[in-house]
Amino acid sequence: MLICAAAVPATAGAEKKPKGAKEIERYPPSWRLKVKDAIDAGVMHLRNTQHPTGHWGNPEGKQAMGHTALPTLTLLKSGVRADDPQIKLALKALRKMKIRMTYSVGIYMMLIQALYQPKLDTWDTDIGKDRHKRIKPKQVYKKLSEQDRKALEEGVAYLRKAQNASGLWHYDIRADGETNHDLSNAQYALLGLRAAADCGVKVPAAVWRDALVALFVHQDAKGPKVMLLDERVRGDYVMRSKIPAMARGFHYTTGKANGPKGEKTVWKQPATGSMTTAGVACVAICMEGLWRSRKFRGAERKKARDSIQDGLAWMQKQFSVTENPGHPKKAHHLYYLYGLERMGMLVGKRWIGEHDWYKEGADVLLELETWGNHVQTSFAVLFLKRATRGTQLPVITGD
Repeated sequence: MLICAAAVPATAGAEKKPKGAKEIERYPPSWRLKVKDAIDAGVMHLRNTQHPTGHWGNPEGKQAMGHTALPTLTLLKSGVRADDPQIKLALKALRKMKIRMTYSVGIYMMLIQALYQPKLDTWDTDIGKDRHKRIKPKQVYKKLSEQDRKALEEGVAYLRKAQNASGLWHYDIRADGETNHDLSNAQYALLGLRAAADCGVKVPAAVWRDALVALFVHQDAKGPKVMLLDERVRGDYVMRSKIPAMARGFHYTTGKANGPKGEKTVWKQPATGSMTTAGVACVAICMEGLWRSRKFRGAERKKARDSIQDGLAWMQKQFSVTENPGHPKKAHHLYYLYGLERMGMLVGKRWIGEHDWYKEGADVLLELETWGNHVQTSFAVLFLKRATRGTQLPVITGD
């Protein structure tokens, strides 16, 4: 059972049109070619900015592993072969680096998983069922090189140790009892752990559950009532309905200041698009990790489902692809777009409200003269490639 609210290649006459449904419009070939060309240009930029020793960025910096792992992951997701000389050079550099720093470790684990995942055709810019395809973890585990297996196991061990008393993560391992954390680090930790699980490396259910409980605290407790537009895709057709929800955004940290209603009643940092997409994605990842666990009971499942629905409702109300909605300085635009891609793919949404988030976001990226350095370029290409595998869950929004 998949969350398949996504476009699939049209097959005329393949099935009967469901009552009340509309045929899904495929993206025109001319537009898809523009996207392909943009991806190819991004790949070329990353190739040209790699240092002769294999790394990107500062090889002595705290996030050195992440700066090299992110563009390497992007190249692999864009169809570059694992035996490509530049990929091999990057891996050689990465394997000399220490397993440290939450962002870096999470991305490196995603990179290792990408080495063993089937490549998607760069030309394919429609969301098909193959974007939810997951090779059986036991099969992947058998294919892992000893070096990659050890790296994933070390990564899981590091992230388990770095998951602090709050249930989430900060930049590095904290002292026992410390609770400093943020939602941005947490999302990359969970993406890395998911990559390890996809490769057959065991991640205890308690890791997912502790994170899930903590994620709820990052979301507004209440919000304005919204009719969330929901979608159901059947083959080449989509059926839409409206679901009562509350627009509840997610916040970077849980810090609150005193306000008119008493102590700690006002969020110190506002809900933003980058953090709401992160929060929805993280809840979906935890749900996937816990789905068959006896510890994941009905009330908690409903709370998780409501969290996702209400996060999507916030995004529907605040939707933008030209800026990071809610951010007071409108910062982290491409970081937000990559978050939008992850959220959309993980929960299987082609539309946020009436917005085709991929088409609108891609149009913005196609108009930009430059995407920036290797980090920003990676975010842009990963968005255009729709690189995130969707969750393999029953539909989690709607009735």
